[in-house]
Amino acid sequence: MLQLDRVTRILPGAPARVLFEGLALRVEAGECVAIVGESGSGKSTLLNCIAGLEAIDGGTIRVGDTPIERLDDDAMARLRRSHFGFVFQAFHILPHLDLLQNVALPLVVAGVPREESARRVRAALDKVGLLTMESKLPIALSSGERQRVGIARAIVAKPELLLADEPTGNLDPSLSAEIMALFAAFADAGTTVVVASHDLNLVQRMQKRVLVLDKGALIDDFRPRQLSAPRAESGNVRSLDEKGLI
Repeated sequence: MLQLDRVTRILPGAPARVLFEGLALRVEAGECVAIVGESGSGKSTLLNCIAGLEAIDGGTIRVGDTPIERLDDDAMARLRRSHFGFVFQAFHILPHLDLLQNVALPLVVAGVPREESARRVRAALDKVGLLTMESKLPIALSSGERQRVGIARAIVAKPELLLADEPTGNLDPSLSAEIMALFAAFADAGTTVVVASHDLNLVQRMQKRVLVLDKGALIDDFRPRQLSAPRAESGNVRSLDEKGLI
């Protein structure tokens, strides 16, 4: 579903900063992957590059068989509409629209007929536990409920690839666990899920694959149950422990 080959990203500035150089990874269809690392390690930039929201400066990113760096803006927009769902930390839901209208936005853009759109929106709201609140405005919702609206909007078009950037950053621990469990359930149902998070302890509870970024480099790739006693003494994991990431 997703393959990065020798990806380089240079951040503009004086001086310019190389964030990624030669980054490579592969995510299979239906896999759930968490990307963890300290603030500034490149997690959000990596997701933005995968979604074509930021250009890369070298290498190749393939979504399915499509190398996205070769697409023009219109073609990339079509690919995002047909293949991607994106969950943001800051929710980005419109305050003057009710839940049903907010979640329907991707389908409106795609020209989905009204009856089909309403059916799919209610199915998405049901998956995140908000079906009975479809007529409420965002101001009446808690932070956790607003994040669930963002997730419903991201999945309503049935994306093959779901990207989530720090989706629990504004939530308390119990709500964070519920949101991460939703992502694991989507992967179990066949959606490819990539979640960026600073909280490795929360990610470990998902029992899914974990990629560790440090200063733009991929320094580890493991599943939590593989952290046996000998492995826990490895340099990379010990370094994460010292940084408070595990």
